[in-house]
Amino acid sequence: MIAAGVVADVDWFSATLGPSGYLQWHRTVTHSLLFVAVLTIAAFFFAQQTRKAPGGIWAGFSWLPVAAAGLLHLFLDVLQADSVALLWPFSARRFALDVLPSLEPWLLTVLIAAILLPELFLLVSEEIGSRTKRPRGRLGAIVGLIFAALYIGLRALVHANAVASLEAHTMAGELPHRAAAFPESTSPFLWHSIVETQSALNLVVMRSMGGEVSYASGVTTLHKPEPSLMLAAAQDSAAAATFVTFARFPKATVQAETEGYSVEIQDLKDQATEEKTRAIFVDIVLDKTSRVVSSELQWQNNSGSVR
Repeated sequence: MIAAGVVADVDWFSATLGPSGYLQWHRTVTHSLLFVAVLTIAAFFFAQQTRKAPGGIWAGFSWLPVAAAGLLHLFLDVLQADSVALLWPFSARRFALDVLPSLEPWLLTVLIAAILLPELFLLVSEEIGSRTKRPRGRLGAIVGLIFAALYIGLRALVHANAVASLEAHTMAGELPHRAAAFPESTSPFLWHSIVETQSALNLVVMRSMGGEVSYASGVTTLHKPEPSLMLAAAQDSAAAATFVTFARFPKATVQAETEGYSVEIQDLKDQATEEKTRAIFVDIVLDKTSRVVSSELQWQNNSGSVR
């Protein structure tokens, strides 16, 4: 069950293939419903084989925990800001609900307590002579899952309030086209938000306390570049087309150079969530006639800050 719950993250090693390989494989194949189905079918047939040899080391093996662990992994990852290609290979659509951060210390605390506290109580009861025949850890697991579900529900409610507030207010006199609020790992009430309007992308940290939503920081406004031939050519390049299917809030920057132009496209989601290890951007070089000379995906942390 543990192996089935963590095997999907083997695609983390796709980073060794470079930015292009990372975009192609990260949270696609092993994070798809098809992968969980294959894993479950394999576990089912293995369980059938173990029944033919009762009393062996695999006696009592069941495919149900394997299916549950695989689906739970996908469910928790969909609640994060890094999108998941659940329907791979049938659809390139990605899903991200932005409710949980990639590292959630409060939820981990609940789950660790669900394991350790029952063991502590069991140790005390055994010392005073009381013994139970119930499976060890069952009550702790039930209580832990209930508290985890309540916590995730609280996160989802606070997140919905933050997004609704962002969508209901104008930014610099412009109506929002779309908005997103990304979770803060240290507090369930702070959200790193992005609001896209006609001419700009706005970053702001929101504080959502139940039904009350307020700004926790000033608004940082990043204006979109004006439409131009060089921008259109850059956006049509192969690397940019690949990146845009992955990026949540792509932001382009056009810079005049001696021999032509350079265009960089980054995902503002990485800036909002302070992603430092796996942030990717597109570097495009054009000549003076707006013809693409080169376009490639690069690791953002290896190239210094992106404008």
